[in-house]
Amino acid sequence: MSRKSHKPSIGRQHDFCYRRMMNIKNAVFALVLVAAGGNAWSQQAGQFGAGVVLGVPIGGTAKYWLNDRQAFDFGVGFGDGDTVLYGDFLWHAWNIFPQPQKGKLGAYVGVGPRLETADEAEFAIRTMAGLDYWVENNPIELFLEGGPVFRFTPSSDVSADVGLGVRFYFGGSGASTQQKRRK
Repeated sequence: MSRKSHKPSIGRQHDFCYRRMMNIKNAVFALVLVAAGGNAWSQQAGQFGAGVVLGVPIGGTAKYWLNDRQAFDFGVGFGDGDTVLYGDFLWHAWNIFPQPQKGKLGAYVGVGPRLETADEAEFAIRTMAGLDYWVENNPIELFLEGGPVFRFTPSSDVSADVGLGVRFYFGGSGASTQQKRRK
């Protein structure tokens, strides 16, 4: 069985793009409103963040910290009319790059499963590398990530996921950047 064609008519494609952009705009607006009221700084065990990622796939993302160096990242995205679900285990390093005057800069690598719906479900393994920047004294993480995706079903193939995103962290007391730098 061949994979479905992803060439919608111009009207349908315009409507799909418009709805996608409106959803992203609304999600970013909501994150900005929530972030304006908080002053916690995350990256602690048990912290949970949610946000949006633009790229391939485009959609929602969440992260749960196990400790200051390990986290689970998961999300749901949309690409070429398909729905993508993924989950990664991430390892972070905070001493690879010189630290900025404000905030905190880190690097990470990760691996995890990826499921994409199409005519047939596609199973793959994502391997990601990325950079993240934590806004000083705010529960906001900005990130850039990318890496190969190794597809196993319905046929073997290699593609790539890449994204630029933002997450807002909820709950917890957090800590200032200066307290984090002392660790």
